[in-house]
Amino acid sequence: MKQILLLLLLLSLQITAIAQKKTPVEKAKAKTEEMQKDLQLTADQHKRVYDINLKAYQSIADYDAKDPGKKLKKKQKNIVQDLREAEYKRILTAAQYKKYLDLKKKEKAQKEKEAKELEKLKSKK
Repeated sequence: MKQILLLLLLLSLQITAIAQKKTPVEKAKAKTEEMQKDLQLTADQHKRVYDINLKAYQSIADYDAKDPGKKLKKKQKNIVQDLREAEYKRILTAAQYKKYLDLKKKEKAQKEKEAKELEKLKSKK
């Protein structure tokens, strides 16, 4: 059972690694479609959210190309994320934005849970 769980966790990490190799356009399209599905964006919101996501992912990719250290890369990503969040807040309705934040919180909790489970499994070996 533990081996199956470990295999599933490793598989999810590999999928994440593959997803990170997408172009900024692909990432923006996927993120926007995910938000469309979860938040039922209007046509105008969809276009504006896509533009924001594309700009954010391009900015991150441009910065990554400069090969910054891990600490600087994380700081830049956080700055871009904060700017993107502010734009989302302006574009989305209050209910949509609340739902977006709730979904984001659940996603973060799930990632943390998976990381803890992976660490447990690694330490038992």
